[in-house]
Amino acid sequence: MTNNFSTDKNLTKTANASTDGIVFNIQHYCIHDGPGIRTGVFLKGCPLRCLWCANPESQCTHPQVFWEARKCTHCGTCTSLCPQHALSLTQDAVQINLGACTGCGSCTEVCPTKARTMAGKRMTVDEVMKEVLEDSLFYGSDGGMTVSGGEPTMQPAFTLALLKAARAANITTAIETCGYGSWASFEALAPYCNTFLYDVKLVNPEKHLHYTKKENTRILSNLRGIAEHFPNCDIWIRTPIIPGANDSTDDILALRDLASSIPSCSQVHLLPYHNLGEGKRAQLGDPNAFFAVVPSAEHMEQLRDLLRSGNFEVR
Repeated sequence: MTNNFSTDKNLTKTANASTDGIVFNIQHYCIHDGPGIRTGVFLKGCPLRCLWCANPESQCTHPQVFWEARKCTHCGTCTSLCPQHALSLTQDAVQINLGACTGCGSCTEVCPTKARTMAGKRMTVDEVMKEVLEDSLFYGSDGGMTVSGGEPTMQPAFTLALLKAARAANITTAIETCGYGSWASFEALAPYCNTFLYDVKLVNPEKHLHYTKKENTRILSNLRGIAEHFPNCDIWIRTPIIPGANDSTDDILALRDLASSIPSCSQVHLLPYHNLGEGKRAQLGDPNAFFAVVPSAEHMEQLRDLLRSGNFEVR
């Protein structure tokens, strides 16, 4: 099978129906991930480390184990059967050595209460498309498949094969991306993509580096490259609003100016922060936590008002 994390510039030769990848979720009947009703295919692997990440299980490229404490009876079955000896039973918890865990899933197979489950599994293009095609009756003229993550360009051959398969089935396609991939990947994917949901966390380069651990030079360059070389691709810029991080007037006006400079940007979406990712961090055994205030509806509307002088729809 094709290496799903290939960075081969000639992706069109490596992407085919037998290509496989690591998928952590397939969501059905999505209405917020592109035009119409859609099937969202969420891939593992992301180069950014956003402090507020809502899907921390998407960051790592390989399958991981979720542990839900409230379901655990501390029976010790998993600790005795772990081939890596990565689990140990204490008085009130099952501790995991993240450095030793390989994500093999042995513990999830024997857990009697399903307190341990897998985040991510290997799937072929055909396996994914079987689920996508089951939803196709509901797509209408606008809906289709959205490849998200994580970051789809972390698995470029798999993403390309999915887009090609969807197009062959007359299904419209979208990619949700943070933009931090190689230009070669975007250049290969764009001809098979109808809509880019392009996440711009921050325009300010210093703040972007601070909050995501990556510079945004490549992100902005790829955004402009898609607009220049693939003008038929519709672009929706999406920004999560994190109070205290990227909700200043300067941040929003910089976003307005950026979107206004992209001719094919038809929409800009401001997405209010939510803290659903914190529970997932705990289930992954990640001790790090990020806390922010959920922005009020009034504050979100004030920020949207700052964008409305641009030549795009604001949501």
